[in-house]
Amino acid sequence: RPSFNGPTFRCRDGGAEMPSARVNDDYCDCLDGSDEPGTSACALGAFYCANVGFKPRVLPASRVDDGICDCCDGSDESVAGTCQDAC
Repeated sequence: RPSFNGPTFRCRDGGAEMPSARVNDDYCDCLDGSDEPGTSACALGAFYCANVGFKPRVLPASRVDDGICDCCDGSDESVAGTCQDAC
C-alpha cells in the first residue's frame, strides 16, 4: 500500500516523484508499479486488499478483474455483484 504525505508521491524504487493525484489513476507511472496498488495498470504491480475485519493482503495486479474473488472483501473485482464481502 503506498504511503505518502502531502501533494507528492515517490515511487518505492526511488525513481519518479509525481503529484499524489496520479496514484491509482489507472496509469502506470512507476517502473515498480508502486503508484497503482488499487488497479491492474502495471504488469509488475500489486493490488492491496484492505479486507477490513480480516487480514490485509497484497495480490499481483494481474489478478485484478479476472473474475475470481481473491480478496475476501471483493475489492479486486470491479464489476458490481461479482464478489460479496466475506471478511
